[in-house]
Amino acid sequence: MKMFALSSDIGQIDLMKAVGFQPMPLEYTDTLTGLQTGMFDVVPTIPFYALAGQMFKSAPYMLELNYVPLTGALVMTRRAWDALPAAAQETLRQSAGEASKKVLIQSRKEMDESVAAMQKRGLKVNKMTPDLEAEWRVSFESIYPKLRGNLVPADVFDEVQRLLREYRK
Repeated sequence: MKMFALSSDIGQIDLMKAVGFQPMPLEYTDTLTGLQTGMFDVVPTIPFYALAGQMFKSAPYMLELNYVPLTGALVMTRRAWDALPAAAQETLRQSAGEASKKVLIQSRKEMDESVAAMQKRGLKVNKMTPDLEAEWRVSFESIYPKLRGNLVPADVFDEVQRLLREYRK
């Protein structure tokens, strides 16, 4: 299966090859042209971007698969963080937690609205059944060894897995 891959993400390209995909490295600005010309058949993307880029016109099928969160960050140096009073650090932590909840709610709403808009224009959504989701999860978990320590630092990967196990209990 020929699949779009961001040309600058060598780790993702190598991972895609390792699991049997045929990555086609390009820039995001080339996704619509690539679909229209048959350069690739699949673009892993979020619904909002698929709608904005009008990708659904050339690729009118979507698998409903919520596998990646949208993330954001406030990035600063250790020196800048340490210069903040403890109260300000705590305020930033609390504000970030509150903002992330709002962003999650808003982004899910935008994604649902994007899918609905594309469906009105002919997009066919294939719903994920529980059996298919379980099969997908097993398949995805089989590539964890390729992710851990390569695309994701081992300590971060391990902590995320620990938190997921705790959350799913």
